[in-house]
Amino acid sequence: MKIGKKRVDFGLGFKQLLALFMRSTILLAIFCGLSIFGKAQKPFVGSLEYNISTVDYLMKDTIDGKLFIYARDSIVRINYLLANGKSQETIHHLEKRKLLSLIEVNGQFMAIQIKDTSRNEQACVIHKNLNWERIAGVRCREANAEFEKGNFSLFYYKNIPARYFVGFNSAPGLPVKGKIPTENGYMAFELQKIDERTPPQSLFIPNKKYKIMSLDAFLQWSNGQ
Repeated sequence: MKIGKKRVDFGLGFKQLLALFMRSTILLAIFCGLSIFGKAQKPFVGSLEYNISTVDYLMKDTIDGKLFIYARDSIVRINYLLANGKSQETIHHLEKRKLLSLIEVNGQFMAIQIKDTSRNEQACVIHKNLNWERIAGVRCREANAEFEKGNFSLFYYKNIPARYFVGFNSAPGLPVKGKIPTENGYMAFELQKIDERTPPQSLFIPNKKYKIMSLDAFLQWSNGQ
């Protein structure tokens, strides 16, 4: 009987150990899952500075410039400043897929409401490779971006979502160096700086001098001009 009792006690101990092991395994799996999730792409708050060059084969012209991107989660402001004096400013609401294009015509300032179709444009197939390069202080991976108009090398930073580089949403991370085909050529870009300080709220609200209008209203106004 004593031997049998020992066997019973051993059996209960084994079951307890097995249950404890299973609980530990589940907890470990959950912990690993949370760790992986913690390293996943998060909404970006901060600013990005790029050097850009637009090449126009038709006009045989190259124009250098700067691209500034300011982000607060789902709201992004993009400023293009070109060496020829031209500029372009837009405020994007990524979730609502709407944007305001800030323009000046004959001394009049207008914020034109436009539907954001960037997700439908510049579709490409990404082929990752094993090359890495440090750009703007962060480690970036190289890939080949296959567009309809040709293939370009692309470096991306996986810790920031691609959607903040509006117009290149199919990349697996923030595009930091590469080229995007345009109607008559391409735009080359390279990230120069990442600043994780929160941009001022005023950047995402049009100045009072801008008159907000729909695209149809703007087209009617421009036809009258």
